[in-house]
Amino acid sequence: MTAASLNVFPLSGQTPMQEWAQNHGLVGYSVAAALEDGTATTWVGGQRDVARNLPVQTSTVFRVASISKAAVALGFFQLWADGELGLDDDINNALEGLLPPIQHPDHPDLPLTPRMLLSHTSGLRDGSGYGDFLTATYQANNGVDLPHISELLMPAGAYHTPDMWSTAPGESFAYANVNFGLLGTVLEALAGVRFDVWMTSHVFEPLGLNASFSVHDLEDIDDVAVLYRYVDGWVAQADHYEGSLPPLINLDQYVPGTNALRFAPQGGLRCSAVELLDLISEWTMRADGSSPSALLPAPAVAEMRSEAWAFDGSNGDSYGGLFERWCLGLHLDDFQANSFPVAGNQAKSWGHPGEAYGLISGAYHVTSHDGCRFRFAYLINGMNPAPSLGSDGWYTVENELHELIGQWANSSCSTSMHNEFAGSEVNSYVSVALSPGAPLPPFMQLPNVTWIDGSGKPAREFSLPALEVPFLPTGKYVLTQNGMPRGSVFVLSPTP
Repeated sequence: MTAASLNVFPLSGQTPMQEWAQNHGLVGYSVAAALEDGTATTWVGGQRDVARNLPVQTSTVFRVASISKAAVALGFFQLWADGELGLDDDINNALEGLLPPIQHPDHPDLPLTPRMLLSHTSGLRDGSGYGDFLTATYQANNGVDLPHISELLMPAGAYHTPDMWSTAPGESFAYANVNFGLLGTVLEALAGVRFDVWMTSHVFEPLGLNASFSVHDLEDIDDVAVLYRYVDGWVAQADHYEGSLPPLINLDQYVPGTNALRFAPQGGLRCSAVELLDLISEWTMRADGSSPSALLPAPAVAEMRSEAWAFDGSNGDSYGGLFERWCLGLHLDDFQANSFPVAGNQAKSWGHPGEAYGLISGAYHVTSHDGCRFRFAYLINGMNPAPSLGSDGWYTVENELHELIGQWANSSCSTSMHNEFAGSEVNSYVSVALSPGAPLPPFMQLPNVTWIDGSGKPAREFSLPALEVPFLPTGKYVLTQNGMPRGSVFVLSPTP
């Protein structure tokens, strides 16, 4: 993978990314982007450890917060693809013999399913007992003392509170970390292996990533970023290891399938921004229906990206407008920036945002109607002043970053199209001489068509079939339909 600087509109001797970081008072950041099947461009700055004055590097690993949930979904869909558990099966089929039946106390006749956990429609909430249960879970000094997750979820449990459950399973959406704690526990039960160990051996190692739910698996503890909040100075919130690995707790007696929250499937993955791009490729679908995933067959990727819930105004909590569509482990959203996509087009993104311990993060695959398709990931560490809400449910710091990513995408996709359509390769296209305003040949009267000019940039777009040649400057144009070259037609449009 390659590293480069953002090359758009530099001001006052700084790149726009540096100005963005300075304007928001970031202690450190790492951002990466790549075309759908391309190599990475990265931007890093600030410090990964303030006290030791260590800079953020492209290899720096961060605790990525809720992006972790998308990685867990990749693990689950491997088991789904192998027929271990169906999306609409009762999870108690996997947990039998390990835990008492996990049921909604008010709706015991309705089974909880993986689809509900993946889409946050299970009826579970992070109730008032959740924090105490996590504390007991993380402070356990051995596997025997780890409380079972049933102690949180079932009415007789020591940590259960009535607000752990609300609406009936499958009825509405409410984002809740405990869904993925329970899903990770189900994954353990199916695999018969501890969650963090299985994720390393079946997701991260096959992809060659320096990533894990356990810091003891990482290549260099010195390259793990400390997470910060600003409280009259930068105060460490998490991963403050000072160059030394934390003590390794002996969990040999832990029984997989009883409490995977110990390994933080909801938010404890450590990974760099550039290697998050590799994870994004695992949930990417190309325009032709194929997938670059090395872990999942294309049907599993398509299932993961399928919409499972959409906000209708009353069927859930949209989290301030941020969450209006949800897939199976993935947030589905419009990619909205003034810089991208070009006017008249739409862009969708599949991925996951995150926020914890002062870090704000995101990892998405974006597709647009004009054929620009790319991946991006960001890890924003510590802000002074604290982040403010912007538009569409995002923080202002994210809105502004999306603008910069949009500029990068426009430039990168235009260059890619130019390289694809220019040079000697263009001689193999059919040449058709046309005049603006003249009738288009029937084979060119197509919906969702974009005319690409000689520089590779979109010149005119039509959602409905055009009947006449558009009025464009004299030059050579390539027609694409839904982002793909149409019929290898190379068009020459002379002055009328």
